[in-house]
Amino acid sequence: MKRLSWTLAGAWNFSAAFSALLILLFSIQLAAQEELEVKGVLFEGNTAITNAELSKVIKTRKGKEFNRRAHRVDKTLVTNYYQLKGFLKVFVELDYRKEGDRIYVVYKIAEGVRSYLKEIIFLGNESVNERRIRAMFAIEDGAVFRRSAIEKGLNTLENYHLDNGRPYVVLTSREDVESDSLITVQVYIHEDDLVTITDIRFEGLKNAKRFLLRRELEIQKGDIYSKSAINLSQSNIYSTGLFELVNYRLSPVGDDRSKVVLTWQLSEKKVRWTGLRFGVSHEDAQSDVITFDFTLEGGHRNLFGTARSISMRAVPSIYYGRLQEGGSRKLLNPRNEYTLTFTEPWVLNTRTPGQLSVSYAQQAQPVTTRELTTFSTLWKVSHRFRNNWNLTSGIGFERVKTASDTLRIQIASGQDLIYSFYIDPVRDKRDNVLNPRRGYLTEFRNKFVFSTSPDSVDGREVKIRNTFYKAKFQWARYQKFALYKPWVLATRVGFGGIFGIGDSRPVTQIPITERFYLGGASSVRGYVENGIGDSVTDSDGNEVPIGGKTELVANAELRMPLFWLFYGEVFFDAGNIWKSWEAMGKNFSLKAGSGAGLVVVTPFGPIRFDYGVKLFPEEDESFGEFHIGIAFAF
Repeated sequence: MKRLSWTLAGAWNFSAAFSALLILLFSIQLAAQEELEVKGVLFEGNTAITNAELSKVIKTRKGKEFNRRAHRVDKTLVTNYYQLKGFLKVFVELDYRKEGDRIYVVYKIAEGVRSYLKEIIFLGNESVNERRIRAMFAIEDGAVFRRSAIEKGLNTLENYHLDNGRPYVVLTSREDVESDSLITVQVYIHEDDLVTITDIRFEGLKNAKRFLLRRELEIQKGDIYSKSAINLSQSNIYSTGLFELVNYRLSPVGDDRSKVVLTWQLSEKKVRWTGLRFGVSHEDAQSDVITFDFTLEGGHRNLFGTARSISMRAVPSIYYGRLQEGGSRKLLNPRNEYTLTFTEPWVLNTRTPGQLSVSYAQQAQPVTTRELTTFSTLWKVSHRFRNNWNLTSGIGFERVKTASDTLRIQIASGQDLIYSFYIDPVRDKRDNVLNPRRGYLTEFRNKFVFSTSPDSVDGREVKIRNTFYKAKFQWARYQKFALYKPWVLATRVGFGGIFGIGDSRPVTQIPITERFYLGGASSVRGYVENGIGDSVTDSDGNEVPIGGKTELVANAELRMPLFWLFYGEVFFDAGNIWKSWEAMGKNFSLKAGSGAGLVVVTPFGPIRFDYGVKLFPEEDESFGEFHIGIAFAF
């Protein structure tokens, strides 16, 4: 027995070693094959679809490294593409022809017969007529047969029943082939019972009042079942910010499946919250300045169980560096912001959040070349429509104060009192807010302002009263790059203007916080922040931009995925600002910059490192500028 046991063990060890050797040799062979260069891509047997068209479908490319796995994927891609064109029985075989360290990749295709849709027959439909059902299928009788169109139509038909009281609907289909190329599709519809919501219940409530949830529901007691209404209700409840988890279940009433109870299962968040965040900011100053921001915040998200909230936030910014060239480095606190916010989730008995905020901010060098203290209050409401439009409107008051006498004389700062009303319609069709690849964004911002500012006339201080309308239009589009689909082409055009109501004031009598500024990481790269346009020199010898009354900007950017979270950018920016409408008409010209950058796409948003070059620099201007930006430029 011992000898037999040893023999079996030895045989097992030999078999394992031999298997390991075969795996090693196969791996070496596979690695060698993967290092081969693709010398050519050949298609054989295709007549209905051209080589050029098929080349766009596959992943394998001439001149690139051969990848066996990608080649297998190509077989599926070619097969699916043929089936989309109506060739349901297509057969694709893979082959290789090796020449030294190069390889020809071959796709042998047996196309078969192209199929056409003869008709679609519907059986069992009772609550909806056949004409309406047929309109849900985006394929005409006699057209090339596309199974994807049939499946999409079945999904549309199922969703229709789910939204009209038929949660138990069952759809089945069958394809019958005639003369090898004509296909008749038969769709069997078992509608089952019409279901009604007899009661709505809530589980897990602790602090929130029931009326908060009922006003968020798109489906009510006594309504017929609707899947989309229930899903929208779930989204509305999540949007209150009060719940960590929102689920639901349907329970039949006794043995009657036509009557169900809708029960919402909820898990509430803690009503009191605190937070500490750290961030990096790229400031809108005359020179590139990076600050480290600490955000301390806290609040109550459900006052008295009514979903009203109150919060406080403090944001101190830390800067380590030199204030003047040649000076010593210092640790500075150049900016502090304090904000108190109250939110009313429903205004005028509609899902229109209202927000009242009170803010106090201090800014000093090097965040800004002008020392400012700002006190502001703002009441705003915002309503989101279902067609991707969002309307925000508000009234505000702002007091801007600076201690610089030079600025007070030259740019009418000192003590600005600003009263404003604004209304901003925005349509956002982007597929992703942080990293858009498709869609567009349209913004039309309108602001009516009444301001008072001090000025000096014959040695006497007087108040300048100014009323004006400030408008800014901006449109950005995101699309596939025509020459290479994985790349994104982003474009933007924007125009802004300040229109005087009554007396037309010069730009120096417009509050400095209301003027247009241009140049920097998010507008025209290659120029320092706010570096385009006229400027004055303050008492400390710093150049202070004074902004303008009109603005024009245009951008084009190619965003290229590189690897993992990294993107490359190539961009062209152009724009200018003018201190008056007359100056724009007499001296219309654009500042232009171009360059490249690297982007890291993090879960919190993209971080950009761009270098822009001035295309037409003036004698006293630098060659270009380096920029760090949070989020994409637009």
